[in-house]
Amino acid sequence: MSTGTSAWDRQSTDSAQLLFCDLQPEIVARSKTIHRDVLSKSAGVLLEIAKLFSLPTTFSVVPEGDKAPELISELRGSGFAQEKLRASASPFFDEATKNLLAQPKRKVLIIGGFATEAVVLHAVLDARAQAYEVLVPVDVCGGLSERTEQAALRQITDAGAITNLVVSIATKLAPDFTTDLGKELFNIVQGLRLP
Repeated sequence: MSTGTSAWDRQSTDSAQLLFCDLQPEIVARSKTIHRDVLSKSAGVLLEIAKLFSLPTTFSVVPEGDKAPELISELRGSGFAQEKLRASASPFFDEATKNLLAQPKRKVLIIGGFATEAVVLHAVLDARAQAYEVLVPVDVCGGLSERTEQAALRQITDAGAITNLVVSIATKLAPDFTTDLGKELFNIVQGLRLP
C-alpha cells in the first residue's frame, strides 16, 4: 500500500467520478441485503451530490429481455450522466465504457450497483487493475444474500478499495456546513432520511 496521499485525500472534487451499475427497477428489486427503496434513495442522493460538484457520472446498464434498459426513478431523466449498455459482468469489458471512464482523467472511481457479488465486485477489481482508487458506498449496493455480499465486500477491501457510505462521501467533499456549498450539500444529504 502506498504511503503517499491519495488523489481522494488531496482534491476530492477534482479527482472523483461515479459509476452506477445495473440500477434498474427489476434488478434492484432482487436485493436481499438492503431494501430497494433505501438503495434507490441513496443512489438518488449520490447523483444529486455528483451534480452539485460536477462529478462525471456513468450509468452502466444491461439489456432487460427485448426492451430497452430503464433506470430506477431516482436516476431517470437526470440529463447529467452518460448511459452505456453492456453485456458483461464488468463495465470495463465494454471498450466504450472503459474509454468514457478514462476521458476525464479522474482516478477516483465511486462505484455502486447491484449485485455487489457480481457487477460491483468485477468493476472494482478491473478498476483497481487500471490503477483507479475505488470507493464503494455500501448504501448504493445490493447483494444476493448477507453471506455472499460480505464475502464480496471482503474481496473488494482486500483489493485496496474503500467501503463507505453516501454521507461519508458527501462530508468529505464539503465538510464545512457553514459555507453556501456546505449548506446546499447538507440539504441534499437530508434526502437520505426515509419517511
